[in-house]
Amino acid sequence: MVVGTEEDSFVVHKGLLCFYSDFFRAAFNGSFEEATERKIKLPDVDIDTFENFQLWLYSRTLLDTEDSANDSGHATYLTFTALAKLWIFGDKYLIPLLQNNVIDAMHDKNEKETRSPVLVVKMAYTETLPGSCLRRAVIDILVHKANLDGQIESMNGPTYLKWWTTEALADAMTVMACSWKSGLPCATMLENERCHYHVHAMGEHC
Repeated sequence: MVVGTEEDSFVVHKGLLCFYSDFFRAAFNGSFEEATERKIKLPDVDIDTFENFQLWLYSRTLLDTEDSANDSGHATYLTFTALAKLWIFGDKYLIPLLQNNVIDAMHDKNEKETRSPVLVVKMAYTETLPGSCLRRAVIDILVHKANLDGQIESMNGPTYLKWWTTEALADAMTVMACSWKSGLPCATMLENERCHYHVHAMGEHC
């Protein structure tokens, strides 16, 4: 694999790539240049994201291994920014299991580390299509677990404008309104199974 604008090279097993990704399966098994040269170029992928993908590919972990090695306490997940970039990578290169593992990690990170994904809202809304699972997960976590109802008046302020798009704010308000209407207690997620935020083929479910 040749990754990034500086064309860093990575050696990855073809079988693993083809097993998890329809994109790579088609590229390697087709009649294109990639199949003949057994090399695929990903110039728009940043190195950190590909390294995180490679770690997941071989170990199925989304933990921050550097943090785990240097920290004297407990293992932590990758940052929400790194996780969101991985979801977007999985979306582009057709790796649904990676996308679903990322969503689960986001929920676990919020619950175990009490972290908020507010910094990835704009990324989720500029890099994915309307209705994407990443958008739904980020907004639901923020609305139901980050206590945004106490910050409504400031959501159009200069700080929030760095993180939100108009569409994201509208979606957050819609989810908030549904939460208030249903009488859901503060800081409580809806009883949606994780499957609700997963990518599935038609008729599939977890």
